Amino acid sequence: MNIIVSRTDKAGDLILTSPMFRELRRQFPDARIIAHVKHYTASLIRLCPEVNEVLVDDDYPSILALSKAFRDCAADMIIIVHPAARVILAAFLAGIVRRVGRASNVWQFFLSDRRVQKRSRNEKHEFQYNLQLLEGLVSNINLSGPSFVPGPADQSAAREIFSKLKVKKPVLIHPGHGGSAHNLSPESYAEIAQQLISAGFEILVSLGPGEEKMSGAFADCRKEQLDFLKNVPDFAVLAAVMQWCRAFIGGSTGPMHLAAAVGLPVLAFFPPVPAMTPKRWGPVAQKNLVLMPSVESCTTRCNQCKLMPCMGAIDLSRALAWLVEVLKE
Repeated sequence: MNIIVSRTDKAGDLILTSPMFRELRRQFPDARIIAHVKHYTASLIRLCPEVNEVLVDDDYPSILALSKAFRDCAADMIIIVHPAARVILAAFLAGIVRRVGRASNVWQFFLSDRRVQKRSRNEKHEFQYNLQLLEGLVSNINLSGPSFVPGPADQSAAREIFSKLKVKKPVLIHPGHGGSAHNLSPESYAEIAQQLISAGFEILVSLGPGEEKMSGAFADCRKEQLDFLKNVPDFAVLAAVMQWCRAFIGGSTGPMHLAAAVGLPVLAFFPPVPAMTPKRWGPVAQKNLVLMPSVESCTTRCNQCKLMPCMGAIDLSRALAWLVEVLKE
């Protein structure tokens, strides 16, 4: 059996889709599992040993080209987790007999197996909604979240990175975000860094592409206990780097979900916007604390809100107290 799992949006979304690979492999041990993903997130599949092949969506810009790629896979089934119209239509044109996906837009009529999910209600975590798509396909679904163990090559790359850093067992702070949720300001993250440095901890600040200017917010931090992580090759190497760290601090981002998946304690900051609720998008970590602004209600009209930026109202002292206790364990 050949099975395609399609998830063509952001890194965090793919991380929260990864338990599907685990459950499909358990149900179909001899299946050829193909992950259809974006180039930006493709490295994450190295952390998913259940996947046999990767189909990079960016390589097929037209629906007809993608349809041919699907046809060449000789897939018996495709599970379309992110309901992109081009993917649904390409799967239909490719003649894939079983096309499983959400009944969430007009393109659902090109699916053979439509699943009604009210994700906008945010009643479950995203990874649980994803696993729900396997009902009727997989028996006794294991509802545990993502878990990653980087391979030898990525661990070797992480060792090489740390050989050039002055910090050896740091707390990782990721002040950036991809725009999917509001975040603390870089200055607030710098304040957290200063407090942790004063308590004797090392800090590693992770900066993604285009985020290099954020380093200026940390100018007053003690340089001997702080370093910057830049130009990490990809997400799989970042996962291996995280294994060298003691905890993760950041907002609702792909790196936050990655940190949780490799087993780090996670301190996360979330906005009060209902669509960004931690109930659906929070860290799936054994040890985690999510802090939000104390706001009675949120209209989501940030440009008209008197509390904007509301993220600055979060009590950082509570965050620091929790994290210090965790780091002492």
